[in-house]
Formats: sequence, C-alpha cells, structure tokens
Amino acid sequence: MKSPPSYCKVTSLYAHWTHLVPRVRMQVLMAGVCVSNYLLRACLGTCAVLMVQEYHWDVQVKGMLLGSFFWGYLVGNVFAGPVSSRYGAGLVLAFAAISWSSLAIAIPMASDLGFWHVWLLHILLGLAASPVMPTTMQLISAYVPASERGCSLAARALAFRFGQIVASVLAPLICSQAGWRASFCIFGTVSFLFSMLWLGFAMTKKDSRIEVRKTCQGDDSSEEPVQGVKSDHCFLPLHALRKRGFLALLVVHCSNNFAMYTIMSWGPSYFTEVLQLPLESVGLYLMLPAAFSGVGSVIGGLMTDWLQSRRWPPLAMRRWILCPAALGAGVSLVTFGIMRDAMTASLAITLAALSIGVLDTAQNTVYLDVAPTNAAALVSLGNAIATLPGAAGPALVAALLQATGLWPLVWGIIAACLVVSAIVFAAFGSVDDLEKKLSPKYMQV
Repeated sequence: MKSPPSYCKVTSLYAHWTHLVPRVRMQVLMAGVCVSNYLLRACLGTCAVLMVQEYHWDVQVKGMLLGSFFWGYLVGNVFAGPVSSRYGAGLVLAFAAISWSSLAIAIPMASDLGFWHVWLLHILLGLAASPVMPTTMQLISAYVPASERGCSLAARALAFRFGQIVASVLAPLICSQAGWRASFCIFGTVSFLFSMLWLGFAMTKKDSRIEVRKTCQGDDSSEEPVQGVKSDHCFLPLHALRKRGFLALLVVHCSNNFAMYTIMSWGPSYFTEVLQLPLESVGLYLMLPAAFSGVGSVIGGLMTDWLQSRRWPPLAMRRWILCPAALGAGVSLVTFGIMRDAMTASLAITLAALSIGVLDTAQNTVYLDVAPTNAAALVSLGNAIATLPGAAGPALVAALLQATGLWPLVWGIIAACLVVSAIVFAAFGSVDDLEKKLSPKYMQV
C-alpha cells in the first residue's frame, strides 16, 4: 500500500495553485490593457492622413504630428520605471490606462482650436501611454518564473499586435465612414473599459518588496526570494550606460523601434500616397504585418523557452535568435522599398514584421536577463532612449522626403540600422546581471 503524500508535498501543491490563479488573472487582464494601448497608438497614423487633408497641413507639420506622441512617450519612460518601483506596477498601470483613454477622447474636442492644441494632446497621450512597457515587464518579472518568461513576453507582444491589427482594420473603415474624430472616441471608450476591468479585478492587496517563502524539496527546505511588484528602492541604473553589453542592447532596441514605429506611423500614408490605395482598403494590407509581428513574437518566445530547456548558454541563445531576426528584417525592408505593387509590397513588409516580432521578444528577454528583479527601471531607461528614433524619426522621414522624394532611401536607412545592430550585438552583447554589478545593496533582503 502506497504511503500518503507528505505534508510538505501537499502544501507545495497548494502554494503552486494559489500562486497560479492570480498570475493567470493578471496576465489576462494585462493583455486587455495592452490591446487598448495599441488600439490608440495604431490609429494615430490613419487619423493623421485625414487630419492633414482637412486642415491642409504640409509634410513637415505631418511629421511633427506623428512624432509628438513619441516625445511624450520618451519623457514618460524616464520616470515610469522608478515610479512603478515606488508605488507598484499595477497601480501605475491603472492610472496610466485611465489617463490615455481620457486624452484620446479629448483630442477631437480640441482639434478645431488649432494644430498646437492637437500636438500638445498627442504629447500628453504619449506621456500617459509610456508606463505600459516598464510596468508590464515588472509584473512579468514578479509573477512569472524565469523558465516561462519567454512565452509570457510573447503573449504580451501578441496582445499589442492584436490591438494593432484591430486598429489597422477598423480605423480606416471608421475614418472613411464616420471621420477620424469617431475613431478616437470609439477606441478611447473601449480603452477606458479595459482600464476599469484592470482596476477592478487585477488590483490586489499590496505586495511586499521581497518576500521569502519556503520551498519543499524532499526532506529539506530552502528559502527562495520572490520579487514583489512594489519596491522601496527606485533603481534608475544610469551607470548601466557605462556597460558595453547594455549599450549593444540599446543599439538593437533603437533599431527595432525605428523600424516598428516608422511602419506604424507612416504605413497608412505610404500605402495611400505611394501605392495609390484608397484609405478604406489600407487596413487589409496593414493587417498582415501586424498579425505576423505577433506570430514572430510567439515564435521568439517559444524558441527562447525551448533553447533554455535544452540548457543552451544564455548569451549564445540570445545571439542565435536576435541577430538573424534583425538581419531578416533589414533585407525585407529593402525589398519593400523597391516594390510598387501593393500585394508584393504587403508580402515584403509582412516578412519584415515577422522578423521584428522575433527581435522584439528576444531583446525583452535580455532586459530580464540583466535586471531579473527590477526590470521596470532598466526597461524604463532603455525604452526612453530607444524612443528617440520614434520621436525624431517622423521629422527625419519628412525632411528626407521633402529633399529627395525617395522612399527607398528611407527604408534603406532603417534596414542599415538593423544590420548594424545585429553586428554590434553579436560582437558586444551581454546577459550579465547588472544589478549585482551596479547596485549590490539592492540585492540584500
């Protein structure tokens, strides 16, 4: 007769389930907030097409408008990580979601007051949206075991891309039928509902900075530190900028954002002005890149977790995923720039988006490698710097187009940045824990 399970095994199983339920609830509701964030971000480029036509703005003003969101996003990322560490990632994410939803609804109301009012609200919208990356990274770091973070990051990226797909398809239809103002109001209202769900069902009692729980292994007990979502230490790792490995990661992040944000901001304009498609048809062509970017994120997450289960060296694993993805995105963008048929151009940009999705998951796993217990602060710093291409990129694209009129030059420059980032990370990339190197006191319990 078999002996009954030991008390230790029973309590271990109970602890597993009690930790699994809030984790699943958090991830589902977090996915809803991520969807709502990208609903608004992805509709900005489509709405800008009609706003420029209605108010007769030139290409430079259009570049300023498309870049304004990212300037606010850049500034907000400087503070989002430390604020998340201080007040709790869940609370900061709830406040941010309510704020960006309200600002989206306010933009149509201010449009007739002049360009600068719309420009300012776009900046504030970017400022409100900025905590979404560091807060969700902090929540994943706190709730998800290291062996499952690849898939969790992929699920978050898939939520972003789902929001982008919905906005890519619906925003052109709404704009062509009801006007661009309706697009902001509808997506802002949906986003507000998601933020209320997060506030009502994901916010639980305050977690401690680091709790120590007993884990049972046979007859022995060991102590395992578990990171909470709130910290009394606002670790803003500016000294990380002295580390060659972190600088290599920033080069990859900047190049990835340059490609992704240019496609998102200028994609609708490119398909309507260069490929001569009607606005209501643009969504179908932009849906594929958004969808395959999500597929790429899932592939990147699955590859990461599979290689980790095979006990690959961490740095070799990151390089083998990240570098080919960056090279593939660069080659696809060059091909996209020379195509003049809408179908083949859509296929080329879809392949680029697939590679960008893999690249996005790979770079985010590196952030968790180098800052395993306080990813929010390091992601906040990295995302602030990597938003510079998104902020300055639209103005640069507008200047290049005004001077040369050559779209292939624009896509070629972005492709060159991606190729260089692959070479830099292959040569200088690192997955060393920066927290232990830069702030030893922070690791003390």
